[in-house]
Amino acid sequence: MIETNFFYSLIGFLIVLTPLIFIHELGHYLAAIKSGVKVESFSIGFGPELLGYTDKRNTRWKFSLLPLGGYVKMKGELITNKDLKNEDNDSFSKACLKKRALIIFSGPLANLLLGLFLITSVFYFNGKYESPPIINTVLSNQPADIVGLKSGDLIKRINQKEVKNFNDIKLIVEENPNIPIALLIERNNVVFTKNITPNDHFHDIYKKSIGRIGVTALPGKLHKLNFYEAVFMGLKQYYTMTVDWFYGLRLLITGNIEKKDIAGPIGIAKMSGIVLEKGITDLFIFMAVMSINLGLINLLPIPVLDGGHLCFYIYEAIFKRPLSRKVQNVLLKFGLIFLLSLMILVIAFDLGF
Repeated sequence: MIETNFFYSLIGFLIVLTPLIFIHELGHYLAAIKSGVKVESFSIGFGPELLGYTDKRNTRWKFSLLPLGGYVKMKGELITNKDLKNEDNDSFSKACLKKRALIIFSGPLANLLLGLFLITSVFYFNGKYESPPIINTVLSNQPADIVGLKSGDLIKRINQKEVKNFNDIKLIVEENPNIPIALLIERNNVVFTKNITPNDHFHDIYKKSIGRIGVTALPGKLHKLNFYEAVFMGLKQYYTMTVDWFYGLRLLITGNIEKKDIAGPIGIAKMSGIVLEKGITDLFIFMAVMSINLGLINLLPIPVLDGGHLCFYIYEAIFKRPLSRKVQNVLLKFGLIFLLSLMILVIAFDLGF
């Protein structure tokens, strides 16, 4: 019998990934329509069509067999320079450089905006729980216990940075695994400093190492946020997620990342199942993280990805002529081979190899 966890992972994977793919391709689609370019098909997934319909613009909307991605096929995408003069005006290749760049950029942009919208929505509808920067309990044999922190200690500053609530403490500690930090403590009206080194703890959902010192917060109070406060908190969290992504990319490029920190399709499916069981708020936050990641990944200057095509257009803008179709095809093939190899590698990591 197939375990329930498998179904949670599968359902969670589809619930998380399908909207993100749809929004990405919708960004391309809307920009193409706005630019006067005909869209021939809009597919969620690759391979044989499972179901679909044709709209009044004669665009085929469909779900395909393999759900790992999607595409928007525009008229005249693969036209060579020789055939360009015979193309219709609603062809992608006939569109000016700015319009082509806008169409390509709009996919990743849609994912980045969706991530911000989801985070802001969580803050707006849920509000924000805040606890004072006071230690509630100290876990035994953890860094806080070892250096002598006690229940009731008020943490005023960390590394000369003032903390206003317990979440400020959490964020600073999480950013410093295995890195000593200095805490300014107030206990019974006496102020003193404690140096502490957070433990390195691997976060199962976000697949990265974070710091832990072994303390808990007092019960938080829910503060409702107005629209502007929710947007501010959303932007703040959005910035943190983006910085984390670039930090992870740097570790990947320098080879300082461990296998357990990399998640492929199987790992993402497992994480999706976990957050699906936790509830809608965790699901929305996870979707926001994935949407931001998807947008940023697609902007990488790798042929096949949107960022690779944007590089082609930058070349065209600088040299006043497009890169030759032959060179583009060679680069696209190398890009495809690279991405397929990377996919196989991360799947192998997911499987424990």
